[in-house]
Amino acid sequence: MKKLFVILALAFGMIGCGSKVEEPKAQIAKEGSVGVKEVQNAGEDKNIVVMDTRSYDEYNGWDLKGNGINGHIPGAVNYPATAVKDGDVEKALERKGIVAGNEIILYGEGSETMKNILTEKGYTVSVFDGGVEEWGDKSLPLEKLKRYETIVPVSWVKDLSEGEKVSHYDGRPVKVFNVGWSEEGKPHKEGHIPGSYWMHTGWVEVGPLWNRVDDMSIKAEMERQGITTDTLVLVYGDPMAAARFGVIAKYAGVEDVRMINGGMKAWKDAGYPVETEMKNPEPVKEFGADVPQNPELIVDLPEAVELLKAEDGDLISIRSWKEYLGKISGYDYIKPRGRIKGAKWGMAGSDPWHLEDYRDMDQFHMRPYTEIEKMWDGLKINPENHLAFYCGTGWRASEVWFYAQAMGLEKISLYDGGWKEWSETKETKEKFLKGEPEKLNGESFLD
Repeated sequence: MKKLFVILALAFGMIGCGSKVEEPKAQIAKEGSVGVKEVQNAGEDKNIVVMDTRSYDEYNGWDLKGNGINGHIPGAVNYPATAVKDGDVEKALERKGIVAGNEIILYGEGSETMKNILTEKGYTVSVFDGGVEEWGDKSLPLEKLKRYETIVPVSWVKDLSEGEKVSHYDGRPVKVFNVGWSEEGKPHKEGHIPGSYWMHTGWVEVGPLWNRVDDMSIKAEMERQGITTDTLVLVYGDPMAAARFGVIAKYAGVEDVRMINGGMKAWKDAGYPVETEMKNPEPVKEFGADVPQNPELIVDLPEAVELLKAEDGDLISIRSWKEYLGKISGYDYIKPRGRIKGAKWGMAGSDPWHLEDYRDMDQFHMRPYTEIEKMWDGLKINPENHLAFYCGTGWRASEVWFYAQAMGLEKISLYDGGWKEWSETKETKEKFLKGEPEKLNGESFLD
């Protein structure tokens, strides 16, 4: 148990400003208002945290106010003032590396609300009134999620559906899919984004391994859903399921697949209208290309083995800590327990059905990418390597793949078969480990 605490401290302690409060060089953040100079100087003191209270989407890079701002002040953490209602504030601060004794500089919409909350909790808080707009006016640098356009805001989806002019759209046909597990579409009938269609993941994956269906069947399903290689495909619903379908669509050859950040929760929170009527898309005669057009996006067992042997490749386990240790298999239809020998643990969530480590507090928005980067750094995951994500059968790993591509990683894949295939295949089922590792993410497949 002690080792677990050390491991989690290594992983989480690097997410943000650190867990040790140092003696400040000078009190830069004073209660009240601060200017550009104080914000710039904040980077010199590890006790000071700059916090962006705007939406997740604006932090990522979306210019939702039309002011020409794409991104956030370098080094700032993101905690939207609107997200305070979504979970325990203390837990949220901890996830962002903020501890007692830190001084906090806020900027963005909702800063005064956040200031009151943090002040009540004993933090020294100031507000950069000029915000990111003043920062931008002075031509100071901004940072953003590299491919932020692949994680779209609900406001962008609404404007697009109503024929408004939107950025990052070239006029191609659009299909929106609500994705989950239900052949009858029960979740869709309970309420969905107007104009969207239901997608049952069972139409693109099949037991007993729950790998993707064969390539001809994928092509036929794309055509049945009215999708061609030129269709803009937007996915939402259960984020894992949405990503699972999204990855398969990209593998098939759909050029532009994006995830709706926050999904149905964000749509409802924005007060947008909801439909309950089930509609089927108009099929197309031809997908437009042979499947797969992007075979490298999904690897199978032989490629997974080769990645474990390669110096510049890693298999990343997106499974809970208990699954990683082999205390549970995670599923009633998977009997073997353990982890693939040589694979690295990439964290995941509390159980096989949750992915808290990659989502923010509401469990529907992508976690701020800067936190994921620091989490991976603490876990010794090298984003320059070829990373193949896996889980039990593909859902959790697909969601992490989607976030990784948004972060700009080029060499990423989904290991489709995951632990189920590995643990049930004659050639690999004995190549596994259990128990706490001597050194987290330091095990080798070749030992």
